[in-house]
Amino acid sequence: MPDVHVNAYNTTTMALSALLHCEVSGVPDNYTYITWEHRWPGTTSVLRYFPGSEDLYLKELTYEDSGYYTCRVENGARYSRNPNAGEGTTLFQVQCKNFLLKFH
Repeated sequence: MPDVHVNAYNTTTMALSALLHCEVSGVPDNYTYITWEHRWPGTTSVLRYFPGSEDLYLKELTYEDSGYYTCRVENGARYSRNPNAGEGTTLFQVQCKNFLLKFH
């Protein structure tokens, strides 16, 4: 099973889009990107599923785009000592522009 890390930069609702990147390593190095999942902090239910790919583009950002994003990947290996192998998760935050103006 591959090791997966998700790279993302927090942003604001003023941004036109955001990119989340699924960085994968492991042997063998032929990866199949299964899915992206979006969860709200403190919950286990998935809010949205996105098709599997190396990059996830989010457009027309709102505060509701904030949350945990998980990228799931397979490479044909069935065993790993890493219990989280095959998935990587990051917390992505979109702040409202009104919040930023109020405190800056």
